[in-house]
Amino acid sequence: MSTALAATADAQPLRVLNQQLLVQAIALVDAHAGPGRPRFAGPVGSHLRHVVEHYEALLVPAEAGVVNYDARPRSAELQADPQLARKRLLAVHEGLCARLLAHMDAPLRVRGQGGLAGESSFCVNSSLGRELVFLAGHTVHHFALLSDYCRQHGIPTPEGFGKAPATRAHERASRSVACA
Repeated sequence: MSTALAATADAQPLRVLNQQLLVQAIALVDAHAGPGRPRFAGPVGSHLRHVVEHYEALLVPAEAGVVNYDARPRSAELQADPQLARKRLLAVHEGLCARLLAHMDAPLRVRGQGGLAGESSFCVNSSLGRELVFLAGHTVHHFALLSDYCRQHGIPTPEGFGKAPATRAHERASRSVACA
């Protein structure tokens, strides 16, 4: 198998994971759409805005080849409007579908602010694939923060919402051992 084909095969599960997380986010938005549904603004809207803006920073960088998660717009409208959140999540999902897997190793630079008060800046090497690893973990983390809130407010969430794939695999393996 050629190196390009091997890279494509290795990258497919990563792209699928990110797409699955975006589908979970869309389902969460849909749980807020319509009359009599829970209020979207608040923790759910702000966490999903944060997630959407991170994916958009990667997919549509302000500077070609440079990702800056710290320079997000922090849209108050996005975190208050479930229809807008759904539209932007779908656009991100489609953007991931359009990405060529063969380019997962394409070099990127990640720019950000450092220091506890944001008093310094940095720019480091990365790749599209590495940033998708970051975004998947980042998204699961925000879903984990929302999980209890959703449960307490009767907001349905997809199975496994807020749990890392490795945690779910560990739980599955532990159940298998306990049953053996």
